[in-house]
Amino acid sequence: RNPVVSDPKDLVRSHAGDPHNKYGVAEWRHIHYDIVREPTFPRKPDLSKGELASGAQVTRTDVWHDPKEPAITSVAKFSPENFRPVGWAENAPQPITTVPEGTLDFRTNRLPIGHADRRPWIYFLAASTGFIMSSIVRIVACKLVHTMWPAKDVWAAGVVEVDLRPVKEGQNFVVKWRSKPVFIRKRTPDMIEASRKDDPIAPSMRDPATDAERCKKPEWLIVIGVCTHLGCIPQPDAGNYGGYFCPCHGSHYDHSGRLRLGPAPKNLELPPYVFIDEFTVKLG
Repeated sequence: RNPVVSDPKDLVRSHAGDPHNKYGVAEWRHIHYDIVREPTFPRKPDLSKGELASGAQVTRTDVWHDPKEPAITSVAKFSPENFRPVGWAENAPQPITTVPEGTLDFRTNRLPIGHADRRPWIYFLAASTGFIMSSIVRIVACKLVHTMWPAKDVWAAGVVEVDLRPVKEGQNFVVKWRSKPVFIRKRTPDMIEASRKDDPIAPSMRDPATDAERCKKPEWLIVIGVCTHLGCIPQPDAGNYGGYFCPCHGSHYDHSGRLRLGPAPKNLELPPYVFIDEFTVKLG
């Protein structure tokens, strides 16, 4: 019989010197208990007292031998599934914890893994976790989008309405749009005629464009006042073609803002604009 104990921890043997513990196979708190300890004494087991014949694994014995039957049949009788000592099922210790009695570990409050009453809690936990994770993803995405979204003042500065009534004929009016100068010129009939006269040679220019493609209304030229070479601000009413001239490296533009001479690669850039009415233009 197993010894009488008052505390489950007294059933725990030392880990040293026991070759039959299978650590890592099952839950640790169960596999470190020896349900039936194999005898290691050298004497012959006494079957009449219920002693196990498994001691044959340690010392040689002939307790299994029966001269009236084949040896393989006699040995098979002592196989674990065919032989157990008297009272084994009633006396084998089955501790479920090493926590001393009187200490609450809530093991008796837990439902088995496959119990049906555990499912509502699992469903609730899964749904709650999914909702929380979805909320976190949504918050991160919104914060990321709002971080990259332009501020209201930047957005407002991207659209500028200009009153054209103060602009005189032939004048080069300068406004600020998105931190860039924009040239708004009310062209004279001579400027319009000079620009249209060069339309037949437009295909041979570095950046081909006709006067009609550059000006939505013939009398109004609206371009960004930045040289397309290195970003300098060209001077109006200057250069070989009377339009704009960049003194930094000598780029010449005509009255349509087309590049005619110099190192600049393109014509003066056209900003996005629309005429709201006869005297108002909206940039952006």
